[in-house]
Amino acid sequence: MERHWELAAAWLLAGLAHRWWSGASAGSLRHAVSDGLSHLAFGLATSLPAARRVSAPERLLAGALAGALAIDLDHVVAARSFRLRDCATMPQRPTTHSLPVAGALTALALRRDRCFGVGFGLGLASHLLRDLVTGGTPLVHPRRIVRLPALWAVPVAVGLSIGGSWLVRRLPNEASSRDAVLG
Repeated sequence: MERHWELAAAWLLAGLAHRWWSGASAGSLRHAVSDGLSHLAFGLATSLPAARRVSAPERLLAGALAGALAIDLDHVVAARSFRLRDCATMPQRPTTHSLPVAGALTALALRRDRCFGVGFGLGLASHLLRDLVTGGTPLVHPRRIVRLPALWAVPVAVGLSIGGSWLVRRLPNEASSRDAVLG
């Protein structure tokens, strides 16, 4: 029950970054930075409860932060450009912003390090959730953009947090999985 301030601070940062993002013009540096901050803070807020239940919370949080940002690398590939304006002003999010891609990336991360992988999956899920309420994403089918009402963001994020906390309690001995990777 201690240290609730960290979770409250992460949610506050997510809200402030989202507000900053919503006032920025598409393709601007402010838009890109605030989008990244929003995804990072949302991933952190979603994964902090699970991180409290593992012996190495820094690994889970590192995974969550990596997962919250990693999937946006597909914008560079889809836009065929490193120019910020090209990456941020595409008509829709790339088809790789989907559950199958997120599941495959999470499975790869879980194979390397279960604790990091759970965090990575939570970060990816929080990223997709935010994208679902800020314009939609091709969640399952490349030609069908799925959108969620903004009111669903927090309840679904809380569900992700609860699911992540439940999952880390069921991980096999996390020290042995870490040692297998390092050894």
